[in-house]
Amino acid sequence: MKKLLLTSLIGTVVLTSVGCQSTDNSPKNNGSINESSASAPVKIVDGRGKEVVLEKGYAKSFVLFPAEGSEMLSITQSAEPYLGMVKADQDNNIAGGVVAKKYPGILNVKSDIMQGDWSKPNVESILKLAPDVVYQWNFGEEGIKPLEDAGIDVIAVNWGKYADDIERYTLYGKALGKQDRVDEVFAHHEKSKQAVLKVTESLTEDERQNHVFIGNVAENKITVWGTELPHTAVHKVENLTYTVGKFDTPDAEINAETLLQWDPNMIVIGDFAKDITPEYFFNHPVLKNLTAVKEKRVYKAPAASQLDNPGITWYFYAFLANPEKFKDFSMREQVRDDYKLLYNIDVTDEDIDQILNVEENKNSKYFEMFMQ
Repeated sequence: MKKLLLTSLIGTVVLTSVGCQSTDNSPKNNGSINESSASAPVKIVDGRGKEVVLEKGYAKSFVLFPAEGSEMLSITQSAEPYLGMVKADQDNNIAGGVVAKKYPGILNVKSDIMQGDWSKPNVESILKLAPDVVYQWNFGEEGIKPLEDAGIDVIAVNWGKYADDIERYTLYGKALGKQDRVDEVFAHHEKSKQAVLKVTESLTEDERQNHVFIGNVAENKITVWGTELPHTAVHKVENLTYTVGKFDTPDAEINAETLLQWDPNMIVIGDFAKDITPEYFFNHPVLKNLTAVKEKRVYKAPAASQLDNPGITWYFYAFLANPEKFKDFSMREQVRDDYKLLYNIDVTDEDIDQILNVEENKNSKYFEMFMQ
């Protein structure tokens, strides 16, 4: 999940701004934007509730401030429309991953779109790129107004709740004239969502589990994710940082004593926290006293998006919380189906191991079921 906010933390091969050639190997016609070649103005109400008018019709190119480059590929299935994106997204989320092997051109997209973080857009650089639209966070006018003052069309998007995910992904597709593709992806999501809810909505109070989502650990400072977390409503694994700690930000800080007081059933470590693994907790002189650690219910989250690929996250939490309820489920088949539909990738067993962080999770309780 942290990848959704990496734009607030960090901000190169130059592609030609118009008619750029991608080095990805995606089909040229299958992933092309805006097949209808609409030229009439397109009106879109964005996350601010503002009507944005794309005078030239559906966008053929864009600059993306949210760190969701791979997520956009599930709509475009090509890196060609990308003119600018966040370097931290390229380096920390995409490079070396399964999606990058299929679409290597995304790593060459211009990445100097910020002068620090999302709130300081590099207007001069973006003007040179001449995108048809810019997708920007709706976290404040400081990241939007300079772009609009320069005559750039901006679609602002929200983050924080599951409804925001639905709205954001929909807006990505609408501006590109790809609503049919968005609907196809949502239909795919719905099958997984209903299958998980069939189990999680029938759980008794005694069966319900809780967790803490860890962003980082530095000595006695533990970064935990507050907010309700966008997908808790589906997998139903309570987020103690939000419900007990009453934090509502993704960068709340607690100490080991507080975590021991909360004593969660499960601990999930963000995939972006590269140096923190379940073994860190298993060997920690203080944190090893947590119930979740004693029971080895500490997990590294999958390297899969929760925006366009939430099925993996839903099953990950729901299965590990109540594995006996999912006896006929195969996570590896879920990964295969998702990556084929979303990115047109036939994943290998090695790819699946990488996506599920098998090496990091191999000693965690119940995880052997994801290795079969």
